[in-house]
Amino acid sequence: MLKDFDAVKGQLKELAEMVNAFKSEAVQLRIVELVLAATEREDGVRETHATPNRGSRRPVRRRGAKPENGNGSAERKTARRGGRGARATLARALSEGYFKKPHTLGELVQHVETNMASKFKQSDFSGSLARYVRDGKLKRSKNSEGQYEYVEG
Repeated sequence: MLKDFDAVKGQLKELAEMVNAFKSEAVQLRIVELVLAATEREDGVRETHATPNRGSRRPVRRRGAKPENGNGSAERKTARRGGRGARATLARALSEGYFKKPHTLGELVQHVETNMASKFKQSDFSGSLARYVRDGKLKRSKNSEGQYEYVEG
């Protein structure tokens, strides 16, 4: 276990005030684990043994390292979905002339679900619509019900 348990115990007493300053028991426990994991080799060099991260089940990958595929080559796998996201769908609706007449966000969601066979929430489109308004591709105005209607700009 520990060679100088009494020395570590004395160090923990000194650190107790600092450790107890943290309200989170998880943080307190992690600090104590790090202190206990630090051991001193015979030649006086301090060595720290990292404890595994209990919360993560995914393997750790170094930054910039490319995942290997089955045949050993380091080809990078892409997670492209072929432009089926909300932004690409909105761009498609704009290019097809959907916004020649004013439409609300709810009408856009219904149109995409019915005519493009894609299900999105209103919040999926709201950021892209705002960007299109800022870029001048679309204009918006409030209708009589207080909802924004979007039309080509």
